[in-house]
Amino acid sequence: MEKYIKTIRRSANTGLWVSVGAVIVSAFFTLVCHYRFYASQYTTRWMLVAGSVLAVLAMSMALLVIRKQIPALRQADTLEAKLRGYAQHIRSLYLSMMVVVVLICAFMVLSSQNVLLMLAMVATLMLFLAYPNIYRMKVELGLDDDEMKMLFGDRYIPDGKENDDKE
Repeated sequence: MEKYIKTIRRSANTGLWVSVGAVIVSAFFTLVCHYRFYASQYTTRWMLVAGSVLAVLAMSMALLVIRKQIPALRQADTLEAKLRGYAQHIRSLYLSMMVVVVLICAFMVLSSQNVLLMLAMVATLMLFLAYPNIYRMKVELGLDDDEMKMLFGDRYIPDGKENDDKE
């Protein structure tokens, strides 16, 4: 169980912070640095189109996968099956979005199109909004307080609603 928790945390942190770093470095390079890559107008235009389409398709794919995968994970039989599926879901989501953000940043640097910076920041913002903390995991996987105490120990603070219902 602890292995899956570490995989979730490591994958989410890697995907999120590499994306943030790529956006910051490429924004610095594009907006502050004096160096520029000079491609033809045709190539620049196609990089803008390819980056825009890539960003829109990747974010649409991520939202669709989140919408379809989470209810399916909630229906799993055991806690281990839920955690294994959730770890695989988070790993594929965050690492694929990290690759997309890095590609968009590369297109931005190579084409000097500042519009792609906005798309890279929106894709990174989506990673912030989907970040899996312990309470989000509880809701998405449909875990109860006992399972959360078993997984996270003292870090989990129950909301008290279930304890009031038992009395």
